Amino acid sequence: MANVTRIFYASDIHGSERCFLKFLNAAKFYRANVLILGGDITGKVVVPLIRQGSAYEAHFLGRAHRAETAEEVEDLEKAIRFNGFYPVRLERDEYEVISADKRKQNQLFEELVVASLRRWMELAEERLAGMGVRCFVNPGNDDERFVDEILAQGKYVQNIDGDVAPIDDDHEMVVVGYSNRTPFDSPREMPEDALEEHIVQLAERLENPGRAVFTLHVPPNGTGLDHAPLLRDGQVVTRGGHTVMTPVGSTAVRRVIERFQPLLGLHGHVHESRGVRRLGRTLCVNPGSEYSEGVLHGAIVNLGKDRVAGYQLVTA
Repeated sequence: MANVTRIFYASDIHGSERCFLKFLNAAKFYRANVLILGGDITGKVVVPLIRQGSAYEAHFLGRAHRAETAEEVEDLEKAIRFNGFYPVRLERDEYEVISADKRKQNQLFEELVVASLRRWMELAEERLAGMGVRCFVNPGNDDERFVDEILAQGKYVQNIDGDVAPIDDDHEMVVVGYSNRTPFDSPREMPEDALEEHIVQLAERLENPGRAVFTLHVPPNGTGLDHAPLLRDGQVVTRGGHTVMTPVGSTAVRRVIERFQPLLGLHGHVHESRGVRRLGRTLCVNPGSEYSEGVLHGAIVNLGKDRVAGYQLVTA
């Protein structure tokens, strides 16, 4: 369509290499001009492959695995990466030393995440170079601070978390990967008042907020895009055998969207609340996430100059 920018948006892939490859492939498959990955891009779990003679053994997805040949080891590592975990080959004595030292565990985790992200940056350049596609990848509340440094080294990927940038001749984008407070004390959280001040300071830099895209990792509170299981003392609350759901989105994000009324709000954070809602004139989208199954949920949005010309939730 003439004078329309097509966005493919996804979020919360949590280290799944399968989902990241699908994200890159979406540019060609959906004929998207702009790719946006909206936070929580890294995983949380290291899977040791411990050498036993000429073989390697690992516990992965609730099962014991044994890889005898070099090809089997590589296939196992690939399966681990595709599901959002980080494989590492260790001798038995190395494993025991690391298991007993939290500092060494954290150091190993950082090294593996950094290596994975660097590989992703290379994949992005390899798959997207020459296509004329802009690719934005920003961290979310679960991503450690060192992630920003690696994203900044990408030749093709842009991370504009905490900033404003144009995505085409008519539309600017505000990006904030921080969330409101969660029960999990994740690396990037703010109290609601600080989060609102942070977003407002960025939004006030926009030339035309009414044409803007707000890529805010956490969804607006009370929209149905933010329903997650209710937790009490770290346990999921059930009633009558059913999980009790509760809104966990940000009141700050809701107030900012209602105030500035951008064209589009792109969100994630709450995997269970896939959907689309309106807040005034603003179309708010949460594509949801099933990264652990290797499934990439996304949204295609066609942006006209002053309107959302169309949208669709998709699954790859």
